[in-house]
Order: sequence, then C-alpha cells, then structure tokens
Amino acid sequence: MMRRLQVAGEDLLRVLRDVKASELKAFENEILSSSRVFVTGLGRTGLMARGFAMRLMHLGRRVYHVGDVITPAMRQGDLLVIGSRTGRSKVLQLFEEIGHQAKGRVAVVTADPRSPVARKADVVLTIDDRKVVEARKRRNEPYLPLGSLFEQAFLSVMDQAVIDLMAALELTERDLERIHTRFE
Repeated sequence: MMRRLQVAGEDLLRVLRDVKASELKAFENEILSSSRVFVTGLGRTGLMARGFAMRLMHLGRRVYHVGDVITPAMRQGDLLVIGSRTGRSKVLQLFEEIGHQAKGRVAVVTADPRSPVARKADVVLTIDDRKVVEARKRRNEPYLPLGSLFEQAFLSVMDQAVIDLMAALELTERDLERIHTRFE
C-alpha cells in the first residue's frame, strides 16, 4: 500500500516541478492588483477552486465564487480565476466572455495552455499532468483517473500562491486566523 501511495506522490511531484515560476508570479500579481476576485471551476476542480477562494478571503481579499447567489456582477478592475484541466467547457468559456465584457481580467489555471479558455485569457498558469498520466497509460501502469492528478496539483499550487501572497501582503498565519470562520 505504501508503495502505491509513494507512486502517486512521485507523480504529483513530477507535475509540480514543471510549473513555471514566471507563470505563478504573473498569476499572483493579477490577484494583488485586482479589486475583487471571482473564482470558478467545474466538478472536482471547482471544489479545489472554492478552497482557494476561501484562502483568498482569509488573506482579506474581496472574493466571490461564481454561481453563488450572493455573487455580484464583475466590473473593470476585477479578476476572474478559472480552474479547468481541459479548458474546453462551454460554460467556462461563457464565464470568460462575461468577464471580458465587464472589462475584467481573466486568469486561467489549466493543463492545456492552448485550450479555448486559455487562448483568450490575460494570464495562464499551466499545471500539466497529461505527460505523467499518458506515460503511465503507455506502460499499462495504474494512474490517478479522471483528472485527479491535476486536481491535487491545482490545490498544491494554489496553496503555494497563498504562501507567496501572504509574504507579499506581509501577513502571518495569525492574521489569517483572525478572519477564519469560528462557530465554536
């Protein structure tokens, strides 16, 4: 069992090693320079995106999850963050179009920097799990199915972005705890 877990961890590290520091920095700069951040994604990637939105809130950012009933309209100065492994969803393409029509900026986190959503984005952060998954398939080895490797890498990279944003904003974990929800 431990060996299988180690293989999954090694695959995750392979994907993370290929994330470009320059793309991550550009992504973080978009967040820092935006008035408000709108976050979206579908399926399990959408769940990871919601987790990232929560951390941005802990950083004191004005952040919304697209589709929630309390989410306002985007406007100039806002940033839409789209998480999508394939970047081909018609729904996410529509959200991107709405973001641009509102004169907002769009950042896309994807495995495919040539996807329809990525091609129209202002900033693209590539987390490409496809080579690792395809190599395992070719060798007929077990692999994380249905985009799971991307989702895990997405969460890890977004957590690194939070660490970097904390440093840029000169915040500590104690600062974040002050905003953290407590219903004890």
